Amino acid sequence: MNKAKFFKVFLFIFLLTSIEMNNISKVNALNEGQEASDFRLETNKNQTIRLEDLKGKTIVLNFWTTWCTYCQEELAELQTFYEEKGDNVELIAVNLTSSERSKQGVLHFIKKSNIPFTVLLDVKGEVAEQYKIIGLPTTFIIDKKGNIKKKILGPITSEMLHKQIDQL
Repeated sequence: MNKAKFFKVFLFIFLLTSIEMNNISKVNALNEGQEASDFRLETNKNQTIRLEDLKGKTIVLNFWTTWCTYCQEELAELQTFYEEKGDNVELIAVNLTSSERSKQGVLHFIKKSNIPFTVLLDVKGEVAEQYKIIGLPTTFIIDKKGNIKKKILGPITSEMLHKQIDQL
């Protein structure tokens, strides 16, 4: 093999390895014990919320869609938890609006379901990508310092949330 061909093969392997290492670090970007990534999203009531502004409170960050059966079943549990939670706990539901048929459909679902807690609309899917959401629902418990204490894949109950928060 001549030097030019060897260099091209070496460069290709080097770039491929670099890309893979970068992807591995992204997949592991938001796990338990790590700092929650900050983001800014609009609510269903046209307000803007930044995660960083909620530091000092325990945060339950739930990712969901209207078409997810488990998410719909979980909604009643989240409502129960919302009614029982303390003042130092913030329940934030991030709708993956980029995966929905329309933003208007999501807003109609929220109104029809009478969801009392804050719903953020991830219209571009950037926060879902940032948090590496691969299944729904997915819930993060974030402590008062902004660190992820628990990542829960699949549906949760009010009892599970209380238990996780009591352990903080």
